[in-house]
Amino acid sequence: MKNYQEVIGIDVSKNKLDAYGHNRGFHREFSNDVAGYKALLKWAKVKGQRVFFCFENTGHYSLKLAMYLASKKQVYVQENPVVIKRSSGVIRERNDVIDAIMIARYGWLHREELSPSELKDNELLEVGRLLALRDQLVRNRTGLKSTLSELKKLLSSSSTDTCCKTLVI
Repeated sequence: MKNYQEVIGIDVSKNKLDAYGHNRGFHREFSNDVAGYKALLKWAKVKGQRVFFCFENTGHYSLKLAMYLASKKQVYVQENPVVIKRSSGVIRERNDVIDAIMIARYGWLHREELSPSELKDNELLEVGRLLALRDQLVRNRTGLKSTLSELKKLLSSSSTDTCCKTLVI
């Protein structure tokens, strides 16, 4: 990665990408969809300059970007968010633009030790999606069971109005 002249730091969120060119010192916002990815590549391309992309692994939102970049044979580094945050020190005010700057700075400072990321096999990606879905369903089930338990306690209480008790029976 040390032979690259520019790193584009990207803060990935549900609906948008905030991109910052470290050496350009310029920020731009793109939509988090195929049209936005195309515009990002067009913006990042500078004649004669080797560019790589650096962004945090945010699960599903960053996976779409990684899949697109891999399909276009672009070099990217998908890093653990904790590693980037720890390397940047204490930052008092944070927003998406500052996060993109921080990610670009991390990519530039660590470019010699970073290696390009690669997509996992489709089977592993599918297992990951299924596990995430299962976790979400378990959390939802737990919340609904808790709500049901609280409602049963409320309706069986002696202080509950008589008309409410007729609704349960």
